[in-house]
Amino acid sequence: MEKYKRIQWVVQRNLTSQADFEGMKMACGKIGVPFIALDIIPFTAELPQFDRSCRSIIYGSTTFNALAYEDDTLREGIFFDKHKFSIENYNGQWGQYMLNYEASICTFKELMESRQHTADKLLFIRPDDDSKSFAGETKRFDEIEGWFNMLIGVENSTLSAESKIVVSEPYNIQYEWRLWIVNKKVVAASKYREYFKLRKEEGCPAAVITFAEQRCQEYTPHDVFVMDVCLCGDEYFIVECGCMNGAGFYKGNIESIITNVSEYFISIT
Repeated sequence: MEKYKRIQWVVQRNLTSQADFEGMKMACGKIGVPFIALDIIPFTAELPQFDRSCRSIIYGSTTFNALAYEDDTLREGIFFDKHKFSIENYNGQWGQYMLNYEASICTFKELMESRQHTADKLLFIRPDDDSKSFAGETKRFDEIEGWFNMLIGVENSTLSAESKIVVSEPYNIQYEWRLWIVNKKVVAASKYREYFKLRKEEGCPAAVITFAEQRCQEYTPHDVFVMDVCLCGDEYFIVECGCMNGAGFYKGNIESIITNVSEYFISIT
């Protein structure tokens, strides 16, 4: 379509799964959105050259997104706000609807200095922000302590003893879904975990969509984002939200995501 000629998707080819990359390329071709593929060198400090004559929607790794976010000509195509994409913010906005609402938010250093856990105590920990510096997981306290001791001796720009983390009791989660949200509406969904094991299935129950869209009437961190929702006991909770520009697709409908995000991007000119 002619209306899509003024925008383009710029997608990282390396580090994006082949199936997702081809799915995005095909979806762009179907609706007539220009598609540019780039290879990004991990930990690079600069982006490769590419045609910037169209407004760009970015998709790829944390490195690609961070560099594009710092570029004034590309920032509008990164749907992110570092002050809003954090568990601490979500807890303040959605309260009891957050899985981690009663969790502690502190730094690694503060957790170590609290001295309130035995060595074999199991804790769920994850980053507070959307940096993906490590995956959320359940660890024994002595394992976390060993990790902390390693961190204080290593220079790392994304993770340190002062990094904010979310700490809670482990949860008994049955199912987890990822929802793609544009202007407070769910445009695609995928199950990605069932009883702690990866299980990718397109779609989600209608009740999950209703829950997510009700939460979006209360607050959204951006007009475009992903929301992970879980079933814990007999209640739905928000696990976290994330930046669409780097979120894995699992079995989400890529064509619907590309179309709806493109429509949104055109509307904000």
